[in-house]
This record gives sequence, C-alpha cells and structure tokens, in this order.
Amino acid sequence: MTSPSPSTPEAQDELVDALLDGGLRMLITTIVDNAGITRAKTVPAARLRTAVRDGIGLSPVFALMCTDDAIASSPAVNGPVGDMRLIPDLAAAAPLGVRGDVVWAPADQFDQEHRPMDICQRSALRRQEQRAVEAGLTVLLGLELEFTMFTGDPDDPRVAHIGPPYGVIPTLQLEDFARDLFDAFEAAGLMVEQLHPEYGRGQVEVALPPASPVAAVDQALLARMIIHRLAHRHGLLASFSPVTVAGAVGNGAHIHFSAATADAHFGDSEGQYGLSKHAQHLIAGVLAELDGLTGVLAPSVVSADRRVPGNWAGAFTCWGPENREAALRLVPGSITSRPASTNCEIKIGDPSANLYLAATAVLASALTGLEEKLPLPAPAERDPVMYTEDERTRLGIRRLPTTLEAALEALENSPVLRAALGEPILSTFLAVRRHDAGSLGGLSLEDRVRALRWRY
Repeated sequence: MTSPSPSTPEAQDELVDALLDGGLRMLITTIVDNAGITRAKTVPAARLRTAVRDGIGLSPVFALMCTDDAIASSPAVNGPVGDMRLIPDLAAAAPLGVRGDVVWAPADQFDQEHRPMDICQRSALRRQEQRAVEAGLTVLLGLELEFTMFTGDPDDPRVAHIGPPYGVIPTLQLEDFARDLFDAFEAAGLMVEQLHPEYGRGQVEVALPPASPVAAVDQALLARMIIHRLAHRHGLLASFSPVTVAGAVGNGAHIHFSAATADAHFGDSEGQYGLSKHAQHLIAGVLAELDGLTGVLAPSVVSADRRVPGNWAGAFTCWGPENREAALRLVPGSITSRPASTNCEIKIGDPSANLYLAATAVLASALTGLEEKLPLPAPAERDPVMYTEDERTRLGIRRLPTTLEAALEALENSPVLRAALGEPILSTFLAVRRHDAGSLGGLSLEDRVRALRWRY
C-alpha cells in the first residue's frame, strides 16, 4: 500500500535526485476535486526540491469547486479562509512522454503543519486499502476507461471515427495516435492490456492492468493525462465526459475488483457460482450499496442519460456471470487463467466520478459485506428487461436511481458510505453535486452535454 506523501528528507531527496538526473524539466502535480475535475499545479525543475519539502499552496475551497466553476458552500470548509499544502507523491511519479522531461505525480492534501486534510480524497482511499490489508485481503482493481476522440474546433467538434464498433477501419484511422500512445504508456511504466474502438462513434476504450487500489486510480489518472496530451499533439481532442454526443452511447469508467486471502483466490471452481466464500460476501456488499454507490460512481448531470437499459451501463440492481446489462458482471476469466483471473466488474461508473472516491466507496461496501457475511442472492442470467415484473421482484432486481438527485439522496442515507467517506468529504461532495443538479440539471440534454464535454 502507498504511504502518505511525506517521508524522511533523505528519501525525498533521493527521489528528487533521480527525477532531475532523468532529465525532468517540470513537474505537473494533480488532485481530483469533488466535481471529478483534475486540478493541476506545475513547478519547474529548480523548484522541485522545495515543492516536495514544503508543499504547494492551494485553497481548501477547491473541495467546493463545481462543474460550472461556481463555488458551493459547506461547514467543512471556511470559504476563502485557510490554506493547504499539496505534497507530490514522487514514489508514484511518471513521465508523460518518451522524452521524460515533463513528469506527473499525484498529490496528497495536507495542512500547513503537514497533517493529512480530512477533505483529501486520496487519503480516504488509502484508509480503505489499509482496512482491506487488516482483513487479510490483497485487493486488486483494474479500470477500463472509455473516451471519445474528436477532430476540429472545441466549439464545433466532429467525431474522429464513425465505426463500425470494434472495427479494423477505425483502428487503422487511429493507428498513428495509438502507436504513439503505447510508446508514451511504456515510457511511463504503464503496461496497458488493450486498446480498441468502442461501440459509439469516435469512442475508444483502454484497459489498464490490475493494481492495488491507490496505485490503480493513480495509473488511471496518468493514462487520462497521457491520452489528452497525445491527442493534442495529434491535432485531436479527447473527452472523458459520460456523454459526449447527445443521444449517443456514453463513456464508462468500469472498475474490476478482486481480492485474495492467504488461502483462497477470488474465484473457486468448487465454490457456488465459481466464487470463493469471501468473494461472495464482497460482491453481496457492493450489491447492497448500489443505490448510494450510484451517487459516487456516476454523479454528473448526464450520468443518468448514459445509464439506461440497453447501454451495457448497469441500469438494474443485480449481478450475473458475464451479464453486461447487470450492474455487477462476474468475469470468470479464461479456463487457462482461472481462478486467479476471476473478478467482478462494476458497470455503473463513469469518468465524471472522482475515482479515488469511487474506489473508496466500492471497497468500503465490499468489506462491509465481508464483515457482515452478507449472502449473495441468485444471479440474473439474462437481460434484466427480459424478466417479467414479478420475476424481477422475486430476484430483487430493480432500476437504480434514474436522477442525480435520487442517487445523491441514497448516498446521503447510506451509513456505510458516510463512514467510508467521512463527513467533511461527504458534505463537500454533496454540496458540489447538488449545485450541479440545480444549475445544470434543468438544461436540455444537448446543453448539458455541451457544458460537460471539455470538463473531463
């Protein structure tokens, strides 16, 4: 598990020296706010050592920055008063290109005494990761990121390919971009598993390798930055917004999770549903919290427009083996890699989420299921819409919240998620997302899509 950023001065100096010796010219360090927007500060090489030692100043009010750049209010943050220090985690630093002169590192949020801020989302995930370790689990998360490629002007964008889905034609159209992208990923130490044109026009998906929770989210943010950077250099535009073209299939951010104990994999060929006992409890815990999880994993004013039946986006509260319409899809894996490759995919998430908070909420839900030994109900073995109403009731299958307001209410009413996020994060998160619902939620779909397209 990664540790909070401050370490011994000697260890910090060694990391700084290694980066400078590698040709670093500038460091971009980032946090992700409660609107899911990545915020950045950049320091030149000459200031790197000081920035790592003292931190980089930023107002705590960024916990209340909204999607439309308004500032919400919450008792957890005293408006314009106060300061915090962003301390780059150089242990997670990676170059953004093959030259190695521009380097990225995620930041942890500390106060001026270098104590972790209670609004730091990365620290919240670290706490749940430690909780898993104490439970004897080795948790792995793997993220699939969908995004849309455009050409033209941001005010009048055109999709960069028109399909067909998974087709060789769009693959070849994006060949130069993909080749440079793989080179940049490799330079950053990010060994992606695959890249392909997705279902929607202009849509592409990249699958990232499994890693421990904090590291998995770090590498997802790194991948997004590299994609944006390479798109710009190729005269393209990339958007990770949940819906980039009104009426089209949207972009997801699917989280695959598994957890092994010292004695058992997540999968078990002899277990019910091909799962170990602890895996059944973990999945049951996530299933029990899906309503509230929707408020964390899909919290934008266009998220519900993506999460509809037929979009493979998890519109219903159910799970099922290889069921891409279920909110939770069990992935047994190839016969040659089971049981180690068995995992559960969460379909409801999208890129407007703060992925640190999304992973925090998922992990907390799963661990609660394990602690309470929740039973896993029967799976959905076909498309949920194909069941009769009586069958869905018997199986406990129902629609997830269909509005942002309903999803946020479910989040607010979840004791499990309240405890996992903590009141300072929860109150600021709800303030931001409820502002968005009020200021943007009443717009037409086209205007909501336009408002969010270049936020992510």
